[in-house]
Amino acid sequence: MLFTDTSLSVLYGNDYELVEDGELTTITLEHASTHSWGGVFFFVDRHQGANDIENNRFKETYGEFAPKLKLTTLDDSFIKQLNLAGQYEFGSNSKGFSQDNYMIGLGADLNVPISGMKYASASLYHVFNDNTDDDQQITLTYGWEKNNFVVDGYVDYSFNNDDLKNQLHINPQIKYNLQPLLGIDNRLEVGMEYSYWKNKYGSDTTQNVPSALVKFHF
Repeated sequence: MLFTDTSLSVLYGNDYELVEDGELTTITLEHASTHSWGGVFFFVDRHQGANDIENNRFKETYGEFAPKLKLTTLDDSFIKQLNLAGQYEFGSNSKGFSQDNYMIGLGADLNVPISGMKYASASLYHVFNDNTDDDQQITLTYGWEKNNFVVDGYVDYSFNNDDLKNQLHINPQIKYNLQPLLGIDNRLEVGMEYSYWKNKYGSDTTQNVPSALVKFHF
């Protein structure tokens, strides 16, 4: 194993679209690791909303499991590594909705010449959707850190779905690592996550919402 990181985070925001009263608290378990053969990324979210007029609370579990298999590496190139990329999306909520989507495609680990850049990648998937027509998705990921300031996140663009509008989801996290200041053994990050989601779930709704964030790394 070349690298591994597992974390638990808590998010709170109160201006989410297509959610009762716009309020969501999210607990996320996340893992990323790189290996000689490729790598694995997965997370599981547990969302909990506010009580509605009938005193029912919205709840949802959503997760993604994304392995990649190294195909080749390139020396002294903007593209460091080409991968066979896959992803499994799963979820269900208290309103009776559930999904199991499967994705397959090609990805590239990128060498971005910016000081502090820890990783960057780009992937193109074909998506076998459970509840709607198949489509395609472009995913960009990135991570940057300097002087204990951290900016990381992803961009998803979903397109070519005959049932839904094209979607753009930009989701950065901006954090500060308190570990050196507190003198503790593990990373503890505080900050915010921002979600810009044009045509959320393929609808006419666009989401702009910041959320407070605390993230602990094991």
